[in-house]
Formats: sequence, structure tokens, C-alpha cells
Amino acid sequence: MKKPKQYIIVDDDRTNNLICEYAVKGYDPDADVMTFNEPEIALSTIRNKILKEDGCASMVLFVDVNMPTMSGWEFLKELEKLEEEVIQRFTIFILSSSIEDFKDERINFPYVTDFLSKPLSKTRLKELQL
Repeated sequence: MKKPKQYIIVDDDRTNNLICEYAVKGYDPDADVMTFNEPEIALSTIRNKILKEDGCASMVLFVDVNMPTMSGWEFLKELEKLEEEVIQRFTIFILSSSIEDFKDERINFPYVTDFLSKPLSKTRLKELQL
């Protein structure tokens, strides 16, 4: 399976964004990685830039669950509003430093591929076979 070219990381923690970017680049050196500390800016960029690109490769989206201005769940609800097929263009992962099982969220967000513990690692990405 061909590796995605576009990775988007949405996390209010700049250090975690750097760790995620480092892991992704270690896994896929040719990756185009975009990091966002503010989920609102990420949504705007997805809406106004990424979704308008023709021939866009599949995209991987990593979203932190706990952010101060908008939770990961609120972010996904806003993403759902953009276009019907938007969710289908992404492989979505929730990042969390907690050990919750997210039982209810698994039901409400069936398109989320997996729930990953922070910090993200190159080894974990290899296991996912993106």
C-alpha cells in the first residue's frame, strides 16, 4: 500500500507536534507534514486550501483529544460539517496522553481509525502500516 503524502497534526502542545513530526518524517521521509497548535486554524486550512487541491493524495490526520479552545471531538464535529465526503479523504487518529478507552466516542465517531497514546513514535507508525 502506498504511503500517504500528507500528514496533518492538530495539537495545542508544540513539543508534541515536534515529536509527531519527527516520528512521521522518520517513517515517511518524503511526507508533507503540517502542524497546527490551534484547531480553528487547522479547520480553516483544511477548508480553504487542502480540500481545494486537485489530485490530493490520501491524508492522515492526528488530532489531540484535549485542547483548550476546542476538544478533538468538537474538531471532528466541525470537520463533518465541511463536506459529506471530507471524512472519507482522511485516515483519522485521536492522540491522547490519557488511558481512557473512549468507548462512547468509538460509537459516535466510527470513522476514527484508532486511538493512539502520546507520544507518537516511528515504531507505532510502522505497526499501523499507513
